Amino acid sequence: MKQTRLILGVLLLIVFGLGVNVRTEADEQDQRLDPAGIYKLPHEVIPPATLRTLKENLLNSSDETSDPITMIRQVLDPYYAQFVDPKRTEEERRLGRIFTEKTDRNTLRLLILKMLGKITGGQQLRDSPILFELHWLLSQEYSKKKQNFKALEEALAALRYRDFSHTEESFPKEERLRELYDTNEVDRARQHAKVKKELEKATLDLENAKDRVHLLEAASAREKDLIFESNPPSNARKVAPNDITLAKQNVKNADDSLKRAASAYKDSFENNYYPFFKRKSREDADTVFALAKFVKDSENENKERLKVVNKTSVSGQGIFVLFDYKRNTDFFAYAALLELAFRLDPEHSQVVLALAEELKASGKKAKSLDFFLKFLALALKENKTPAEIAYVYRAIASLHTELKQYVLAAEFYEKYYLSEPDPKKKGIYAFELGNFFESKLGNLESGKKYYEDWLQIREQEKAAASDLSFTDSQERIRMEVLAYLGISKLYRYEKKPPKEKEELIRSIQAYDRLRENLRLEEEKYSQGKKELLQIKKGLLERTNDQDMAQYRLKSLEMEESKEKMDIIRTKLDTSPGPRAMQRLSVLYEFEKDYGQSKKMNEEILKVGNQTEINLALKNIERINKILEDGMQRDPYPRDPLSGDTY
Repeated sequence: MKQTRLILGVLLLIVFGLGVNVRTEADEQDQRLDPAGIYKLPHEVIPPATLRTLKENLLNSSDETSDPITMIRQVLDPYYAQFVDPKRTEEERRLGRIFTEKTDRNTLRLLILKMLGKITGGQQLRDSPILFELHWLLSQEYSKKKQNFKALEEALAALRYRDFSHTEESFPKEERLRELYDTNEVDRARQHAKVKKELEKATLDLENAKDRVHLLEAASAREKDLIFESNPPSNARKVAPNDITLAKQNVKNADDSLKRAASAYKDSFENNYYPFFKRKSREDADTVFALAKFVKDSENENKERLKVVNKTSVSGQGIFVLFDYKRNTDFFAYAALLELAFRLDPEHSQVVLALAEELKASGKKAKSLDFFLKFLALALKENKTPAEIAYVYRAIASLHTELKQYVLAAEFYEKYYLSEPDPKKKGIYAFELGNFFESKLGNLESGKKYYEDWLQIREQEKAAASDLSFTDSQERIRMEVLAYLGISKLYRYEKKPPKEKEELIRSIQAYDRLRENLRLEEEKYSQGKKELLQIKKGLLERTNDQDMAQYRLKSLEMEESKEKMDIIRTKLDTSPGPRAMQRLSVLYEFEKDYGQSKKMNEEILKVGNQTEINLALKNIERINKILEDGMQRDPYPRDPLSGDTY
């Protein structure tokens, strides 16, 4: 009995062991590079003609019932059916829903690393145009259906089959040609390979012909016997002059043949290989660029971006995205893929622009500026219109400004101003450019020019009864104060007091409009407060829905009025009205009009800050002494045409 059990156990162990060995070998076959040719090649399972027919059907298909993804899968699946492990992995992926819209960034990072590892779906290192195109078609179809992660996964699978080399040696490579359905490209590749071989043969023939001449001349000088091809070995003879002449003629013929072969090769290079090189470079860059877009969409789906928009300044910081520290330390696949696309095709303008914008958003200003300048050079080479590259001029100028390269920034600001097609944007930038040239460069002439352009646009804006918000309308008045004051600085520099005085008066008038708006809002608020108290008294006697609704409406009106008062106060605090008044008081005093000068200083006491009030008090005291004793005393600052600093 024990012996029987022992024999049975041994048999089971042998059977079990054989089963394990069989499974291990099958699994190992899936993992190796198939040197024995066990599996069929892609073009053997999917003929190139089938791929061409599929693309034509997808292009011409208008039937809503036919699913493009199903059509592609029917062509692609027979190739993977011969592999056990990939088929199992595909089933687990579909059933387990590993890749979904909620996939985290770690899974996405693993996908990128898997792409860099270059392991294909069949666990074999293989370049295949057929499989690349099928997976890429799947990626595009998933992208149309807004299934970004599936599109990303198929794009990565496609790139693992992509051969990024486009060298002259890879152009006529038979492994590539057998999977192409474009017979013209196949013929051009083989023709180029033939011409190149002829060139190599002609080069070798010329070298041999020259060597023959050297050999014959050396043998003739040494009077040495040589065996010629026309003579049997037993009839060796000395070299005759005719032999050298014939050899030199062969050199000339070989040289002519080499020139013809070189000319044919040059024509073939320009007509056959170079178009392939340019097209392949652009296709490779487009492919990686499309993958980068998928990655960016996934990146934005999984993480909130911290964005701050500064709408009030253009020449300083401009409209910008605040530097996101997570962008560089957490996930940077998008920028890495853009750099790869740029290396594949440095003349792809859209890739260069996207990389410049990404670097700018990541806070890498100097590097971003380099790529914006590269894009500008490509755009000008592509004959893009000024309106199409206006944004680039502005971005370059903004980056120069942030890097404190103001002279370079000025050049691009002016180019942007001339090329901007939108009149509204152009109007706002006219003021910003005037302020930039005045405050950053001290170029008062250019500042005056842009200020006057903005004031002209401002008059048209007033005439058109623009529907600006309350905040924007008050901001426009504040900008008028700055514009007139900026223009007055040029006349001050040119020592034209009458014109300077006109601009200062206009600046103060704009400032007074802000003060008047504040006074009206304060009166409105005060009156509303009285009415609200009256409604409250009524509610003490009786309470009904009508009175409560009136109370709520009046409370909302009061809150709105208070917000408007705060807005106007902010604009007044940031307006240089007191500075214009101080300068105008100096001009009045320069004209011996002490009454107006004193009046301006008294106005400063109402609206100025502590420094301005102290200066105004000194000037009032000084003017009173002048009026008492008639002795002239210099104003503060001492020189009537000196700077604005107190």
